[in-house]
Amino acid sequence: MTPLFYTFWAINGALDQSRLRRQLDQFKAVGLDGVVFHPRFYPNDPPYLSDDYLKQVSDAILHAKSIGLAFWIYDEDGWPSGTVGGQLLKKFPNDAQRRAELVTEKPERCLCEFEHDGIKWFLAERIGAGVDYFNPDLTRHFLELTHERYRTGLAPEAWQHVETIFCDEPEFGLGHAYNSLSKHGAIPWTPNLPELFRQRHGEDLLPLIPKLFFSGDNFEETRVQFWELLTDIFNESFTAPINDWCKRHGKLFTAHVKGEEHPLFQVPTSGSCSQFFRNLSLPGIDALERFPSNHFYPRQASSSAQQFGDAHCMVEAFGGAGWGATPEDLERYLLWLGRHGLTDFVLHLSQYQLTSAAIRDWPPSQPLHLNWSAAYSELLRRVREELQKNPPPPADTLVIAPFRGIMAHYEPREFLQTNVHNATTYPDSFTGKLNRRFLEQVQELYDAGMPYHLTDERTLEAHGVQDGQGLRIGNCVYKNVIVADGARLNEKGLHLLEQTRTRFTEEIQIQPRETKIIQTPATIVSVVVKWSLLPGCVNALLLEPKRELDGWFTCEFSCATKFSAGKPLEVFFADAITEFTFNGNSVHLSRSKNGTIGRLGQLPIKSINKLHFHCVENVTSPFVWLRGKFRVFSRAKFTAGQNGTIATRGPFFLAPLDGRIDGDLVQAGFPFLNSPLIAETVFKTARATNFIQLDEIRADAARVTLDGADLGWVWGPDWKIAAKIKKGIHTLQLELIPNGFNYFGPHHYFAGDHHVISPDQFTGKKNFADADDAPKNTRVKAWHFRPLQLPQSISIS
Repeated sequence: MTPLFYTFWAINGALDQSRLRRQLDQFKAVGLDGVVFHPRFYPNDPPYLSDDYLKQVSDAILHAKSIGLAFWIYDEDGWPSGTVGGQLLKKFPNDAQRRAELVTEKPERCLCEFEHDGIKWFLAERIGAGVDYFNPDLTRHFLELTHERYRTGLAPEAWQHVETIFCDEPEFGLGHAYNSLSKHGAIPWTPNLPELFRQRHGEDLLPLIPKLFFSGDNFEETRVQFWELLTDIFNESFTAPINDWCKRHGKLFTAHVKGEEHPLFQVPTSGSCSQFFRNLSLPGIDALERFPSNHFYPRQASSSAQQFGDAHCMVEAFGGAGWGATPEDLERYLLWLGRHGLTDFVLHLSQYQLTSAAIRDWPPSQPLHLNWSAAYSELLRRVREELQKNPPPPADTLVIAPFRGIMAHYEPREFLQTNVHNATTYPDSFTGKLNRRFLEQVQELYDAGMPYHLTDERTLEAHGVQDGQGLRIGNCVYKNVIVADGARLNEKGLHLLEQTRTRFTEEIQIQPRETKIIQTPATIVSVVVKWSLLPGCVNALLLEPKRELDGWFTCEFSCATKFSAGKPLEVFFADAITEFTFNGNSVHLSRSKNGTIGRLGQLPIKSINKLHFHCVENVTSPFVWLRGKFRVFSRAKFTAGQNGTIATRGPFFLAPLDGRIDGDLVQAGFPFLNSPLIAETVFKTARATNFIQLDEIRADAARVTLDGADLGWVWGPDWKIAAKIKKGIHTLQLELIPNGFNYFGPHHYFAGDHHVISPDQFTGKKNFADADDAPKNTRVKAWHFRPLQLPQSISIS
């Protein structure tokens, strides 16, 4: 199956056809298959879902169609889906999200009260800031205000070209209200929940509430009934009606819920994704950050897609990986997801405008604003080729996950002890131990290279059959079944399992994959090289403005005693600027496609230089760079930093640009470099060879030119490229790409170049990404940088 790549196109500025079309052309040029049009911090220009807005979107869709790009529509202005950018609750306030919290003082809205262990408890009904996904009225209103507006408001040809509707992070409601929950625990709620419970189980729910929070007689059965009912109401009221609407109008429906990472996280947020996925024509997950994580949730999505669909499944990938993410990181991540069976990759995220706020918004902005964007098409080509050449093998083993086992013992207060972003941490409770053991078992299967699929107990019972070939679930047949510890099957499930064990299942011995030892060829020759810097490098210095009143800022930079730039400097602002003075002189401003430029011309450069400027928008902390021909040195020494960085307390000063290029280039005057650094060396070989490997290089990527011939891009981990080299003397040129963390940061984050970056990592606010023992303020005085170094030698073979 051919992998498909889309960009999550964050529309954070006024709609402008020239910008929209230019970016669509760029997306096509780098090899993307389509875009997901995602209003995100959209300035309402033109107003969201207005006639003018829909006309502008229609024109963009038709341009995408003309150049062969698929077009998906994100169903919201912001996230999570369902609010219509805040319009829905203004019109339909009864659609507001509800929850029920356990408290010790009688609230204004009390659902029930009871006593346990000598304490009087009350169940308080709370109104949340989100929407009630259990309420079918919410879905009707959402479809009316959003989906129908797109269907009837877009030009017919544009609507016809829309392929998929993308829904983002619907859930039971506790995740989105996490910071407001009672310390004693909370459960999802909707006004007619007691009646729905009575219809299904013939009992009143309210007298059973103590069993959801505390252990007692038959509490396991009550808890399973409660969480499975919520799972069904969520899908029947929200997911299924939207999927039906999309089918009627010829569109695919894709979505991911909050909490998909493992069963313990799914239970209080979505119940079970195995149930959720069956109500999507394109099952999806959200797989963020820089490094591959657990092997459960991507495999759960692809399992459902193969069991009940056409095997296509979506992943929103790599968001928050940080500006320090490299081609090596992205390639590894996409291959990990693809080898789990994911097929449609929505790459998070491409900012329509790279303002200061956008720079901090779950970076990186890919592909357009990566410093290695020129290598992006080659990366997609390699990933596509590898996954087509080596697709995941068909699964012959089915693993039954312990969703009911977790539901039966889950206590609502556990949710507050869980990392609400991705649940990498959770309590060491009964359910926590059960979940951890299950994930360890999945890891063992993955490490052994076993082709496995996943499901939950209910899916096995409702859809499992014996057909003479094995245990069939939908399109898939399994010879082996593994029942995880804690899984709870009903009589039908146990009977089906017994049949499978009797007829097909063999004892499965999980063995680790063999480690292949690669012998290094004896013909490799290492050549020490010396590099010279070629003209053309434009350096940068990040300035740190201080806020004044009414949108004004000041900042300054210092220079070496006899500094001369050689050529005029320019100041680049990520935001719109109306006024700018340099050392008291007014500077003319011009808009670029990504910000505002003030060219200093022949203005004199002093030892201390002051800038004063005014932002158009309400920007709290603008990004401003000085750019030109210079070096940037720190007055303090560099020391080892966190997560592969080096650190210095600064401050920095400008010095003349010369040809020196030895050692670490960050310390040698290029700490904030974003543009390529081009260097050249001459080497000699005594025989013909086929490969060049760059040794001891520190960079994101490099474009290699040998004797004037372009060999293409190379990056880690091997830094090896094919090259037909004859005996003799050769000229090697590298276009060295520095790490994006060095230009954008967050430079003052105490953990350096962390594997997950949200806006809080820039401001210093401790959040989900930080360890429990991290300081409350994670912003430090030191600056952090990723090292940058040309190869100290090359190996030829």
